Amino acid sequence: MKKLTTLLFVLVFASTVAFAQNSAETIQNGDDNDATVTQVASSDAHIFQGSGFVFYPNADENGTAENNTAEIDQNGNFTAYIGQGINEGTSINSEAFVTQSGSDGFADIFQGVLGTAENAIANISQNGSGNTGSIRQSQFGSAVDVDASISQAGTGNWSSVLQGFGGNSSSTDNSATINQQGNSNNSTTILQGSNVAAAGPGSGAGTAENNTGTIIQNGSSNGTTGDGVRINQGINGGSAFNNTGYILQDGDFNNATVNQGVGNNILSENSDASIYQYSDNNVATVDQIGDNNSAAITQN
Repeated sequence: MKKLTTLLFVLVFASTVAFAQNSAETIQNGDDNDATVTQVASSDAHIFQGSGFVFYPNADENGTAENNTAEIDQNGNFTAYIGQGINEGTSINSEAFVTQSGSDGFADIFQGVLGTAENAIANISQNGSGNTGSIRQSQFGSAVDVDASISQAGTGNWSSVLQGFGGNSSSTDNSATINQQGNSNNSTTILQGSNVAAAGPGSGAGTAENNTGTIIQNGSSNGTTGDGVRINQGINGGSAFNNTGYILQDGDFNNATVNQGVGNNILSENSDASIYQYSDNNVATVDQIGDNNSAAITQN
């Protein structure tokens, strides 16, 4: 029997009345759970399923989240956290969704952190400016057959998808997509199989195999400040096999980078990297070290 927890916080006031600060936290231990939080106004929402989380001592320690669904829908100034199978836990066949409308918001989804993420789905959709979206699937562990996507509409947003990252982590058969509509998005990262979420090569190890990373941006001045627009697959002392990295940018003054098998003790084989940039004053970089790789840069 699937268990359902729903928290509904809706505040409707006249325009002259200030919105209140809402806070909701849901903790579910076990499998086959559903949790939904809907909020309007300045809001914080936390959903934890099948696990604890080292930064949140109120949640139980360790655990497995299997066949769980978590959903947060917010309108206003917001903060959202979803954790499934974290703190040395496992996330299997679990789904997490965050939808936010407003500015200067924050959304973070963790699946299988300090453990394993398998057959998991995570999605963040944000409409507004100055928002941050982050998805982490298997930190210091393995991510297998997981799917992550972030969609942002507005200016000055930040997004990151990390799959199989941290020392000696692995990322296999995974898909990550970031779609941004707007200008001046300073940090846009897809990282699959790497030591840390760093922009460039460093120490450590990670393996990326049969992954697909896609970034699509419509707007100008993306990646020109901050950490940039990048896809990193099997970097920081790691290996990249049979991966695909694809970046499409339509606008002026954009910057894009794809790294595959780059760093210490590196290896990249049978990986493809493509960057397409349309309009003027754009910069593109592809870095691959190894055999049988393919790289293409198109600028119009």
